[in-house]
Amino acid sequence: MPVRRTVKVLLLDQSDRLLLLRGDEYADGHPIWFPVGGGLEPGEDAVTAALREIEEETGSRDVTIGPEVWHRQQLYSWRGTRTDVHERWFVARTDRFTPSTQALTDEEQTYITGFRWWTADELIATTAEVFPPDLGTRFRALLRDGAPQTPIDISQR
Repeated sequence: MPVRRTVKVLLLDQSDRLLLLRGDEYADGHPIWFPVGGGLEPGEDAVTAALREIEEETGSRDVTIGPEVWHRQQLYSWRGTRTDVHERWFVARTDRFTPSTQALTDEEQTYITGFRWWTADELIATTAEVFPPDLGTRFRALLRDGAPQTPIDISQR
């Protein structure tokens, strides 16, 4: 099974709202909300990948990458391919902005259909599908407790 190394970014505005992307990835058309992020390119370090993914998926360059807070490993199936995904999660800060879709790849444009800035309470209360499912609870704990000394494993086994 292929291994994919990825970064995920908890992109927060000045009011501690988290930017999530809306994806229409499923055949039945129901959406899922997920953080900015993607795969590392050959020779790329995680912080460089995080900045690149933020720019590609939102159009923003005015971002400060903060600490790595979580890591996660999961088996993931997407468009018929099963992959062992290894994620590194970073906090990043920015002023609130309106994301742009101009830098999305052709493939990303087929499934990224929106953006929203969420509070932790909104994420916890939503009935929409969010990736990962416990993101709201983890996000609230991160805001309350601050970044951990070392990244926490949030894999669901």
